[in-house]
Amino acid sequence: MALVCLPAAALAQSLFVNPAVDPGRFGAMTCQQLWYVEQEVLAAGRVCLSSERARRAFRRAERCISSDEAILPPDTRDYLDRLRSVAKDKGCEGPRLR
Repeated sequence: MALVCLPAAALAQSLFVNPAVDPGRFGAMTCQQLWYVEQEVLAAGRVCLSSERARRAFRRAERCISSDEAILPPDTRDYLDRLRSVAKDKGCEGPRLR
C-alpha cells in the first residue's frame, strides 16, 4: 500500500526491469525481434507505449504511468540505448527504433 503514495517517477525507479535478452544477442536478432524486446522493456517499466501495435501486443501489461522514458532506471535506459544502436546499425525502422 505504501507504493500508492509514491510519485510516478519514484515508483518507476523502484521497479527493476530485467530484460530477458542478453545484449550480446542483439546482433543476431531481426528488426521485428528487436522491436518486440524494446516494447517489452518499455511496457515492463510502465512507460506508455506510443503505437497501437505495441499497445495491442502488450495489452496485459500493468498500466503505464508516464510517456517519459526518464522514469526508467539508468541501467534500463542504457539497455535500450544499446538495443536501439544495434537496430539503427541494421537499418531497422519504426516508431521507437531510431
